[in-house]
Amino acid sequence: MIKQSISFLVAVTIATVLLITQTTGTNIAWLFSMDMPVDASVVISMIVGDLIGMNVNGAFPVGGLVLVGMLIAFIVTRIALIWVNIDKRYLYALAGGMAMFAIVGLMPLAFYNLELIAGARTFTGKGYLIFTGVIAGYYFGTRQTEETTNENA
Repeated sequence: MIKQSISFLVAVTIATVLLITQTTGTNIAWLFSMDMPVDASVVISMIVGDLIGMNVNGAFPVGGLVLVGMLIAFIVTRIALIWVNIDKRYLYALAGGMAMFAIVGLMPLAFYNLELIAGARTFTGKGYLIFTGVIAGYYFGTRQTEETTNENA
């Protein structure tokens, strides 16, 4: 149970870090396109500041959104695995992608089409963020497969 919890928190961290760095990267690209002075120190300070700020400040901390979304998706996936015989890695990857889709695709519908995550304003941004959920879910599914293999050995 503790290994599953740690794997879950690592998966949430992977998705959160990729989400925040993508959002910060798009903001930096926009600043650069506006001929603003952007150097390595600005990039590093913005990424570190956003990693802290987007998880602590605001009405909807990103880490909390990702945690709740993935928790719901992974619980549903665990229940679904009782009835379906699909490789856990792929089903959890799908669940992670669906959790991120819910965050970046469906959440704006509840908030008058307001994008809560700046990096999700474009179709490409939404696609990347959904893919980060797939990566995190795949990681979690891989850990679940390894634990099952170790228990059977």
